[in-house]
Amino acid sequence: PPQLPAVLKTRRMGYDGQGTFIPKTLEEYQAIVHQIGAADLLYEAFVPFERELAIMAARSSDGNIVVYPIVETQQVEQVCRWVIAPAAISASMTVEIQRIAHTLLEQLDVIGIFGIELFMTADDRVLVNEIAPRTHNSGHYTLDASITSQFEQQLRAVSGLPLGDPALNCDGAIMVNLLGFETAHHDYAEKRAQLAALPQSNVHWYGKTESRPGRKLGHVTVRLMAAEWRDQALNTIQQIEQIWYP
Repeated sequence: PPQLPAVLKTRRMGYDGQGTFIPKTLEEYQAIVHQIGAADLLYEAFVPFERELAIMAARSSDGNIVVYPIVETQQVEQVCRWVIAPAAISASMTVEIQRIAHTLLEQLDVIGIFGIELFMTADDRVLVNEIAPRTHNSGHYTLDASITSQFEQQLRAVSGLPLGDPALNCDGAIMVNLLGFETAHHDYAEKRAQLAALPQSNVHWYGKTESRPGRKLGHVTVRLMAAEWRDQALNTIQQIEQIWYP
């Protein structure tokens, strides 16, 4: 019998938690397998992680690799809620994650930008959770807070240009997803104006006309410049969420 809880993922068309199931009982497990089919599912051990981390990395056609700062992410119902850059981790863990990113891109022999999501366990082990072969939610902060955004980096990688500098242009940054909280047709202009008025904030609105719970409607990036920026980060995330969510 399978070790439960476990994680079942559909082999195709999964994103934002769709196609991911965490059965806790044998009955739940059997129902999912019966509904989708064993051949279309991946089985993974359930990892009781302490924190979730991520890193964006790019590889050019000549094999050059650049890595962005490692970030901490929070997922709610398997959808990214916020990102803090850079993550507060040890120097040795930073080196290990950068090595993982280099190894993956070299061994896969890829060209372009990749998002690598990781679990950090209670005993400070790092495990790769998922790899996204594209620009990624955990790299959206780079639009405003990095010298070279993940989108520019992707274009540079696939067009043969030299890869750009992935360093931050500030001491730290946060990215907060603006997720739908209701089923409605609404542009939320008043809320967006309040968010845009926050110091060093940039609101990116995706122009979607229909809101539904959990749908990504946009995101906010805030660049943090003070020496004690990490203390500000969680407070700013809370401030944004208080404005956005009713």
